[in-house]
Amino acid sequence: MATAGASGGDGKGQGGDAPVTYYRLEEVAKRNSAEETWMVIHGRVYDITRFLSEHPGGEEVLLEQAGADATESFEDVGHSPDAREMLKQYYIGDVHPSDLKPEGGSKDPSKKSTCKSYWAYWIVPVVGAVLIGFLYRHFMSESRSS
Repeated sequence: MATAGASGGDGKGQGGDAPVTYYRLEEVAKRNSAEETWMVIHGRVYDITRFLSEHPGGEEVLLEQAGADATESFEDVGHSPDAREMLKQYYIGDVHPSDLKPEGGSKDPSKKSTCKSYWAYWIVPVVGAVLIGFLYRHFMSESRSS
């Protein structure tokens, strides 16, 4: 069941001091169909029903995560800043504090985790490209000196 509470300046509410509606994870779990699709990302609840047909990866990807905490999947894909900004229009409330994971699994995103994800996806291709460049120069210089 949804409950309302004051946001208290912790940055979680979308409108400053406006009250925040809290949802239990059990309630979010019930919204897992194409008719009503909710998901949790970083402790915030989003009603993405209207977005299903517009999602570039297809609605199936979203429906797989519907009714659950999709934070890890959202971060693994490496969404752009524009995609993160779009989330705001689908925000409907926060996960009830008693449902948040104590180790911070459903908390707000940190720059550290974003950077970690970024490097994980780009360091190997960059190192590979540099290595190929050096090998190319090496073999080209050998073929000229022969």
